[in-house]
Amino acid sequence: MKWRSLLAVLLGLTLPLPLVWLLYMSLLGQTDVGGPALPQAQGVRILPMLTLEERLRLPTYERDCDTDSDCDPQLRCFFNMRTVRSYCTDSMCMTDRQCPEGFACRIMDTESGKELLRACSLVGVRNEGEVCEPLPREREDGCRKELLCRGRCGRPCNPNEPSDCPKGYFCEEALEGPSCQPTCEGRACPEGQQCVYRGDRVSICARVHGPNCQQSPCPQGQLCSVDDYPQRADEVWMQCLRPCGSPEASPCPDGTVCYFYSCRNSCTPEDSSACGAGFTCKQRPGEPWTCVPDLRSGGED
Repeated sequence: MKWRSLLAVLLGLTLPLPLVWLLYMSLLGQTDVGGPALPQAQGVRILPMLTLEERLRLPTYERDCDTDSDCDPQLRCFFNMRTVRSYCTDSMCMTDRQCPEGFACRIMDTESGKELLRACSLVGVRNEGEVCEPLPREREDGCRKELLCRGRCGRPCNPNEPSDCPKGYFCEEALEGPSCQPTCEGRACPEGQQCVYRGDRVSICARVHGPNCQQSPCPQGQLCSVDDYPQRADEVWMQCLRPCGSPEASPCPDGTVCYFYSCRNSCTPEDSSACGAGFTCKQRPGEPWTCVPDLRSGGED
């Protein structure tokens, strides 16, 4: 392995970073394709991993893109959440052994959603049932290596085998492969928690901060906002919010400010009583002081 390390250093001194990575992967990744098989998406094509020579012959490889039409036919437009950039690419790995240490080869969606690709994703610390990001920038936002990220971390499963998932979970099919997702449908939640719907068939037992607008509908003209965060798997923050910031939206009422296209309670750092239990007064650069979920205190009421 010494010659590989030496070559990587020499290339780093003379070549641009993307080309260094391509050459290094051609020596390590494409000649070392062992490792466990990855979950297969049913009925959806997964882009192959091209050779170094094939990539270098494609003018749009790693060029910025908006749609697949901006890319050569062998490539697809992919939004990388870790680098916050859309670019033309093929699959960047086929097994975990083709990824750097601390990364795993995951199946990802493309911009069009018609095809998938594989990319190296940072292995995280999130446990089963916790909120996650499929291509995280920080370990705190990603799943453990043996779990898949489908909004929440879950073990791979077979939809035809209900016993694959633990109690309180069901096997949800997805383009990236099926995984166990939480549900509290038909069962009682622990004391102090309520069953909260999180989309599709997913629901969780969670402590609710703010009014439970899933049980008591919001006033006309307001929408029920349900926020959860990777910091905790069993807490949510609910608010009834009026849309703002668009030409057809009405101005925010007194005592509120337009923040991320919603009218939210305004506040001062000296007095956050306007925010209510579970919320605190914060300010983002260039924005007014606003009531937001209180994460540091765990939302203690």
